[in-house]
This record gives sequence, structure tokens and C-alpha cells, in this order.
Amino acid sequence: MASVDADIVIVGAGIIGGALAAEMSRERMQVLMFDRQRPAAEATWAAAGMLVQAPEPTDSPALAPLSRASLDLYPSFVEEIEKESGIRVGFQRNGALLAFFGPKGGHEQAEHRAGLARMGFSCQALTGEEARRHEPRLNPEVTAGLWLAEEASVDNRTLGRAVIVAAQRRGAVLRSGVEVTRLLIDGNRCRGVIAAGEKIPAAHVVIAAGCYSARIEPYGLYSPTRPVRGQMVSLDAGGARPGLVLRSEHGYLVPREDGRVLAGSTLEDAGFDKSLTPQGLRRILAAAAEMVPALDSAPILETWSGLRPDTPDHMPILGPTEIEGLSIATGHFRSGILLAPITARLARQWLLGQKTDLPIEAFTPLRFAGSLPSQTGH
Repeated sequence: MASVDADIVIVGAGIIGGALAAEMSRERMQVLMFDRQRPAAEATWAAAGMLVQAPEPTDSPALAPLSRASLDLYPSFVEEIEKESGIRVGFQRNGALLAFFGPKGGHEQAEHRAGLARMGFSCQALTGEEARRHEPRLNPEVTAGLWLAEEASVDNRTLGRAVIVAAQRRGAVLRSGVEVTRLLIDGNRCRGVIAAGEKIPAAHVVIAAGCYSARIEPYGLYSPTRPVRGQMVSLDAGGARPGLVLRSEHGYLVPREDGRVLAGSTLEDAGFDKSLTPQGLRRILAAAAEMVPALDSAPILETWSGLRPDTPDHMPILGPTEIEGLSIATGHFRSGILLAPITARLARQWLLGQKTDLPIEAFTPLRFAGSLPSQTGH
């Protein structure tokens, strides 16, 4: 086999792969990124860019430290990426408001507040009147709210582009439209990848291919991701544009600086089908109008869907595998944008053999490695 010509091959150039490439390029490592299509064109492009306090799923306390740490990293992460790339990414730390409706609103508020407290997150309980002081466009039928002052949002599409540009300016190489189909395994060592029929040697390989990670042979069992479809709508809000992120049990609204409002989203087990459906769009639009009634007459600018990378336990897959030189950084489900900074930092640490800032045992790829293929040369 030819001598190693890359220190790290990253399979996948979405927000996770791009952030990791930018991080490792700063360490003066030669980084080679592969993406099966355009970079940051899958889940990264389709997201809303909410940066929430509490992880999703909220019943996974192991995620709370990651979410908190990544949210804390975001201002410096954005500053660095914007400086390196020259691209503004629309970072806004305006807080978020959770809205509860009707006579059960106070009870639902108390339950949600208790859940956040169990994970160590703080919030402020609001009456319906207090909630409307935070956001005057809010539906008068909101009877209670929770104010999350630390939450933020970012334009995920420009951020996805910016991290790739930042990584390239630090020396990383991108090969887009090139799919990695197989790992080069020699005994217990990963020595590179096969992409478009070409053998690419590397000292380390990191799989960060989102919902496509499970397709990479022969060790896709380390990363058993599956797609979960989410449909989205962009509205021309005009004077109905809220000034902060709004959420309810039925949906969410994320304002953009240019006057748009992003409304979402569905959670659908539809395989790799990214079709839009009347049912899904109706649900999104109904939730938007429930929170801000004036949006019921807002023009629709764009509709789209994306595929989130879910895992069997709905938690990310992070860390080295039993195969020397092979690591996984995927399966972030609904939190890929939020968790990009901490994922990149933790991956740098484990790749360099350092102690990670946070424990990652709960996210190890080994939790899925019950029946792996035999380790033979390829």
C-alpha cells in the first residue's frame, strides 16, 4: 500500500465534519474531507439553527454536559469561524420562549421547568401576560411560558459553508461529490478509505457522514445511523416576525435577520425519502399560526425537508473504535448544529491521545459493536 498522504480522512463534510476539519487543520495536520455530494448540503442545510439549552432527547441526562459546554463555546466558535472564513453566520443570542396554551398551560410549564432543573438548566417561569411582554406578537391564548435567556440561533446554511471555508483556508482539502464506500482494514488497523474506486491511505479515519454513516463497509455497525425526515417552511413574516425563538409542543419559529421566519418541523420515519407532504406542511403552518396568529397570512417563501441522523438510543456516536485509527463522530439527531463546537474539540482531544474535557463513555461506538464482521485485510 502507498505511504500515508493524509493525517486524517474525514468522511462527511457537514457541520460536524467541517468543524472537525477546521479544528484539526489548526493542529497543522493534513486533513482530507470527502462528501458524497456538496458539503453541508444534507442535515446541516435543512436545519433551523436553534441553539437550545436542553439536549434532545431530554430524557438523556448524559447529553446535558455536552449541550451546556457547546452552547458556552458558541460565541468564540463563531468569532473564530467568521474571522477565518470572512462569512457572517447570523449568530443571535436573543433567548427563547416556550409557550404553553390553555387551562393546562401552568401544569405543563411546571413539568417542563422541573425537567430542565433535573438536568441543571435554569429558566424563568412567566405568566401569559409576562410572556407577551417578551414577545408582543404571541397568541393571547398563551397562558404560561418559560424564558430561556441563554439560548441562541445561527444561520445554519451560512455556518455550514463558513466552517468548510475556514478549514480549507487552514489547509484542509475537500473532495466533494466523491462517496467513500469502504474502509481499508488491515488486521486491527484502519489504514484509509476507498472512494470512487481509489485507495486513499490515512493515519486516522473519522466517520462523520450523518445518516449515511451506516452504509460504509465493513464496519457500519459502529455507526448504525438511520434517517429521520424533518419538513420545514420559510415565511415572509413582515411585521409579524417575532424577535426571538418561539417554541411550543407543536413546533417552533426561528427568526432570521433578513425578515424571514423558519417554521418547523416534523419527525418522520420515511427512510431516505425527502418528499414534502401536505400533512406535514399543514402541521407546521398550524403550529406557527398557533404561536403567532398573524403568521397565518404570511407568504410562504420556501419549503424543504432534510434527514436527521438518528441512532438506536437517540444519542450521538462519539469516540474511537476497537479498530486502531478509526473513530466515529455522527448520530447527533436534532442537535448537530448545537453540538458541533464541542464535538470538534472532543474529537481533537481523543485523536491526539489527550484526556477529553468531558466524559464520552456514554457515546462510545462500542455500545453497538456486539456482532462486528471478522477483521480481515481488504
